[in-house]
Amino acid sequence: MPILHSQVVLQTKGPDGKTIILPPQAALQQRGPIVQVSVTIEQNAGKALVAQGKAVPPPQVGFALIDTGASNSCIDEQAAQKLGLPVIDQGFMLSATHEKVACNIYPVLITTPIMNFNVPRAMGASLAAHGLVAIVGRDVLQRCNFFYNGLTGEFTLSV
Repeated sequence: MPILHSQVVLQTKGPDGKTIILPPQAALQQRGPIVQVSVTIEQNAGKALVAQGKAVPPPQVGFALIDTGASNSCIDEQAAQKLGLPVIDQGFMLSATHEKVACNIYPVLITTPIMNFNVPRAMGASLAAHGLVAIVGRDVLQRCNFFYNGLTGEFTLSV
């Protein structure tokens, strides 16, 4: 069983402008459970590209937020464009700040240091401004165990 265990580290500026390292509890609360990932085309869609004589695009690297509030996983729209991912459908995204915003649906593979997640229907979203390339939502988490330990600033994800 692959297990990903992490403690969030975050640097910020103090009132005097000096860089400080937040305690892990504060870092996890402020940044959330994030993990370094690479994102590329989903395996089956990638195989279809190869069968057509096309190259599989190189992955985009960045951070993904593990988000139990997101029903669907997402990819940053700019990253999807850079990857040249095919738009396989259109969908509507709902959030606390807006409802029924049209978005593209992409076939995505999210790779963490120890596990891969095929996401055949990832929603395109503006994530770069948040320092993210992806969001791992409940469509993936339904196959996982996730433990958020706010007291120690740690989280654990296992499949």
